[in-house]
Amino acid sequence: MSKEEKMNNQLEKNDQTKEDEQEEEKKLKYESLKKAGDIAKQVKKFIKPKIKVGAKVLEIVNLVEDKIREMGGSCAFPVNLSINNIAAHYTSPLRDDELEIQENDLIKLDLGVHIEGYIVDTAFSVNFNQDEALENIITATQTALEAAKMMIKPGIHTSKIGKKIEEIIKGFNYNPIKELGGHQIERWIVHGTKALPELGSQGGDEIEEEDIFAVEIFASTGPGSVHNTNNCHIYALNPYSGRVPLRRKSSKKILAYINRNFKTLPFAERWLGKEFQLGVAFGLQELVQQGKLNTHHVLSEKKDVFVAQSEDTVLVNEEGYEQLT
Repeated sequence: MSKEEKMNNQLEKNDQTKEDEQEEEKKLKYESLKKAGDIAKQVKKFIKPKIKVGAKVLEIVNLVEDKIREMGGSCAFPVNLSINNIAAHYTSPLRDDELEIQENDLIKLDLGVHIEGYIVDTAFSVNFNQDEALENIITATQTALEAAKMMIKPGIHTSKIGKKIEEIIKGFNYNPIKELGGHQIERWIVHGTKALPELGSQGGDEIEEEDIFAVEIFASTGPGSVHNTNNCHIYALNPYSGRVPLRRKSSKKILAYINRNFKTLPFAERWLGKEFQLGVAFGLQELVQQGKLNTHHVLSEKKDVFVAQSEDTVLVNEEGYEQLT
């Protein structure tokens, strides 16, 4: 065999190895997403009857997170249980604030499950408020969610889907929230590169086969805009920060723990409280100041406003999509 033939054979073997690895990775991705989605579906079914007036938020959050782990999954982010005008990113803090569900509350529960970094994200709302103005707010998010999913296919631009979402939510006399919306999900990254906006005027991205999207809908009785509050109970590692000097031993230990257990996924300060008896608050403070951690502040609409949310995760295929949650 000539030198050229040997080289060609080696190139063919390398190509075949690459194809085999890609096929194996695709199989792992699908099986992991399917398992994560099945867990998410069962956890939603498990927790819905337990969301009732008088229930403690921390107990609900713990039940969901424990159930995810019990079923063989991991939490892709801390369970969010946001009430009334709080739109997103509320989870119980390091020290329990004793928050309970009250009569007339509108509840949003948002949970994520991952298997080996392959993530699904899903949310639903429960309304205990009899005000006529809220009669159709959950229906509005569910209707927009179903319409958005039906439009998903390779080649479509997410701005078209955003326009449809906006039309439906406004058709129910509510407002979509301009700062929030659907998003691509990538391995170990909840909010990926591509966005699925709630308004048609917000731009967007082209959907491609094998994309994973969280189709996330919000409807508000207010102006449809959220702001950061002063409260932050969720953090995530900043992968672009590089090496920085840390003075506190607690900061170094916490950072090592985050790297081992959460990678780039969001985590709750109360999760650290279970591992470290002392130094969590000061350790987090230093890590944020040094740019090692990103903060996920609680997001709020205006006072006396109500927000509902519905969300599912889909895997885009050549025919359209497969729903995972």
